[in-house]
Amino acid sequence: MADLRGAVERLIRRPLFWRKDPQLPVVLVTGHDAADTARELVRPFRDDLPSAAVEDGAYGSIPALVAALAGSAGQLGRPVGGSFLPAPRFPLAQFVLWVREQNERPEEAGRPWPPDPQSHEGYQLFKRRLKDRRQAKTGGVRVAADFFIGRAAVTWVPVGTIAFLIAKGPVDIVGVFPWLIGAAVALVGILGQGLASVRGSLFYGWFRRQPYVRRRFWERLPQYALRLAGASADEVEKLLVHALCKDLRQAYARWPFPWPSWGRGLYCLLLLHVRDPGGANARLLRLLEETCAETGLLAPLLVVAAVPEDAAAMLPGAPPGDLERLADGGFRRWRRAAKRRLGALRLTAAAADDRAFASSYQPRLWPSRLRALGYWFVVLLVVPALLGSLAWRTLQDRNAHCGGLSSAERIGEECVGVVNAAEAAPDGLFSQEIAAIVKRIDQNNQYAIESGRYVSVIMFGEYSIKRLGEDDTRFAGAVSELTAVAEYQGTISSTPRLRILIANAGDDYGQGQRAAELVTELAEQDPHVIGVVGMARSVTGVERAVGRFDAAKLPTVATTATADDLGIVGGNPSPYYFHIGPTNFREAALAARFAARTLKAKTAVIVQDGTRDDIYTNNLAEDFATALQTEHITVGPPVPYGLSQGGLSSAAGKACTRGADIFLYAGRAPEFVDFLKALEGGSACGSGVLKVLAGDDVIKVVSDHRAEIAAMHQVEVYYAALASREVWQDSGVKPTGFVNGLLAGRLATASDDNLILTYDAVNVIYRAADQAYRPGDQLPSRGDVLYWLSRTARASAWDGSSGVIDFGSGERHDPVGKVVAIMKVALDSAKQARSQPMVRCGALDANEPPGDDPRCAGLPDAPKVVP
Repeated sequence: MADLRGAVERLIRRPLFWRKDPQLPVVLVTGHDAADTARELVRPFRDDLPSAAVEDGAYGSIPALVAALAGSAGQLGRPVGGSFLPAPRFPLAQFVLWVREQNERPEEAGRPWPPDPQSHEGYQLFKRRLKDRRQAKTGGVRVAADFFIGRAAVTWVPVGTIAFLIAKGPVDIVGVFPWLIGAAVALVGILGQGLASVRGSLFYGWFRRQPYVRRRFWERLPQYALRLAGASADEVEKLLVHALCKDLRQAYARWPFPWPSWGRGLYCLLLLHVRDPGGANARLLRLLEETCAETGLLAPLLVVAAVPEDAAAMLPGAPPGDLERLADGGFRRWRRAAKRRLGALRLTAAAADDRAFASSYQPRLWPSRLRALGYWFVVLLVVPALLGSLAWRTLQDRNAHCGGLSSAERIGEECVGVVNAAEAAPDGLFSQEIAAIVKRIDQNNQYAIESGRYVSVIMFGEYSIKRLGEDDTRFAGAVSELTAVAEYQGTISSTPRLRILIANAGDDYGQGQRAAELVTELAEQDPHVIGVVGMARSVTGVERAVGRFDAAKLPTVATTATADDLGIVGGNPSPYYFHIGPTNFREAALAARFAARTLKAKTAVIVQDGTRDDIYTNNLAEDFATALQTEHITVGPPVPYGLSQGGLSSAAGKACTRGADIFLYAGRAPEFVDFLKALEGGSACGSGVLKVLAGDDVIKVVSDHRAEIAAMHQVEVYYAALASREVWQDSGVKPTGFVNGLLAGRLATASDDNLILTYDAVNVIYRAADQAYRPGDQLPSRGDVLYWLSRTARASAWDGSSGVIDFGSGERHDPVGKVVAIMKVALDSAKQARSQPMVRCGALDANEPPGDDPRCAGLPDAPKVVP
């Protein structure tokens, strides 16, 4: 018999999780000693799996028997020590049992019971009783904890974590919102599944998919319960046994999410003693066979039944199907039945009187226990793995967003976007000098926020400059821009207050487009943002940023970006783009007039940077050529310098061989001093004095090397200035308060054009907001700011620190009559090197009398618009 117990052990062991659950037999133990033999067969296993034992005659009906097995205190629902899993639940069988119990609880004596299924009074009665049942079940602490914690939480906590990761990924949401999404998914899932489990509504849809007293599609549960209460006993018994099998099948189902059913390694076990062929135990065996044959639903339940000798006569099998039965439901039903054909459900074993069981049999059930432990290991591994992944992803995300900034992201080694949108900029993003100014701005921002009435202006620039070479003035320009906005912000004490947001576009504005996208995203969310200032250089990144700001309808005021067509988007002037400084076209026109009418040049050569895809240098070189031709100065092809064209010495030599009267330098600042040195000592340049006139980009490098340049004997240096403190000296015009400070020696090392034009840019956009603001009303919108910017023209023009600011009335918002000067580097009477204005065009003050210098007469503001 040891072998037979081994066979039972093999039957109750569940196959590996990737294999299908097999059909389990009903083991009939026959013979004189059948009862003892059956008890001994299952004795070694009963404490290790969900099991039940029922003596014959203990229960007089199928409902009573099923209640003993699967009721609220049923044997199969008892916790199993050492299984590490919750016991099976039987919501379907318990619902049917509850309905049958209502037959024994008439509402009033003498009235028909159960009520008519079509009776509204009966419907309301069962509805109330169902509600009472649900409330009683929900109140069970153990049941609720099992469904909410042991089952729902195990599923939905990982799902909520996955939802968080998804929210942090494609949607690219920063801050608490992804946490809220994950928490909401987990909480709603746990509550929804837990309540549905306790109430049973998660399972009751099955009654529509089974053949015994089937629930109609739109039938409400109280109505179905009322109809079920009036069904025949045979129908209800079949439904009850079928529901028991379905509940057991659910307990062993392979769900597509973590669920205790994955960890069950042992099937359920039922021991029956059958002596009366008409008793409940015998009836249960017959119903198990019949319902399995008719529905194909295999219960994960091993039944061991002790029966008398004539088992076949006592328990006839399910009757075979005949043609009439098949034809009655049509071929479709027949084909479905054919797919559900089962093997023989019974397995008969005869007990021998002369054989006893060995008492030393020990089942080897530890592999099945390992399955349960493996399930929890996976669950506990999944959750820490998800949490670990979450932590790693969060760290990555914080790094990707520069320490958790909502409107910035890390690209390479740079933090791109708005670095102080939600709070003060974190440390370590920029150099110490820039960081100190940003900290000062953030302190002023706090005052603005605390006031409650403020507008935000975004300072768009390059603040993470990496490849800073000798005489590279980009860093000085960036520092000067930030200094200017900090200086202006400090002067604002009225309402609305001014908040400055710093937007970094990366080294050389290489991430200008992405930075602009982050700025526009912030502007969509924050109505305080009224516009953008900055964009100090005419490079590709700035051009793309202007396009993004135009698409977002965001007012933009450029500072020292002077390329003629930066404001042209899609072939048309952008109505949202304004710039404070003069255009390259105006600068080149004055340079050409100065060369022709003051320096008396007849020939010229243009030197430009040929290594960069630089809008400024290419545009300025073209404008130089056009303006020189207008002044009847002969000019040949530009002489480029760079890696592919040769160095500065080569370019200087080629330029000198042209024998030109003047050299026009359209390159960038870092190479300017080296170019002058190449001319100063160049053998091809002869011994005469060489006149060099440079574009506005060199203003800072000239300031830094003024003494060295003034000491050169062979080179005479002139340059165009967009804004310079020297222009105000001896001008006869009362300077602004900001310029007064500069003339007194403040900010002596700053780059004047960046400093002064940025000060005016933030001034003009704040003035527009201030004009639109009405006390007690809403803060001005971007549309209001755009309107007042457009009205800054003619009589509404105002005096800035860089001269009169007048955007005109044309489609292009080029400044009208903007100040531009030609400066000369020379030694004064005290032998001190200084820059002195040789000619200035444009009014510093609206009340300044118009000048009569012919070099300024009709000086164009921008290229003519070609229709």
